[in-house]
Amino acid sequence: MKHFAPSIRASRQGIVLVTVILCLLVASAMLINLVKATTILSRQTTHHSQRLQLQILTDDAMSHALNQYHQQDSYTKETWEISPDQWSLKQNGQVKIDVSKKNNKTIITVQGSIIQNNNRLQKITKTIEVK
Repeated sequence: MKHFAPSIRASRQGIVLVTVILCLLVASAMLINLVKATTILSRQTTHHSQRLQLQILTDDAMSHALNQYHQQDSYTKETWEISPDQWSLKQNGQVKIDVSKKNNKTIITVQGSIIQNNNRLQKITKTIEVK
């Protein structure tokens, strides 16, 4: 059985310790990057879901506005307030419909917003000219 000098044994133990520490650092860095990537993906998915929901809402509001305009000559504006229990988002929604006449043309504007704590998170505006 070989016996190594204490300095060689300590040197080998030091190398093992440094290797273990480096492995732990690399594993920690990989874990941190995984958490960051997951958080970013989650935010992007939430943003995309909100945007899709808002597009559907503004499309429906535009269809409603066109129907109301063709049925009532006096239809000029309308505002919808959407609470979280009325749709699949955790935030409030708002739609403003405005019918205006300019140069013998009728313009219908629909503005949809997602609102949280009085801050507008997203907004979509659609405009159509009615003949």
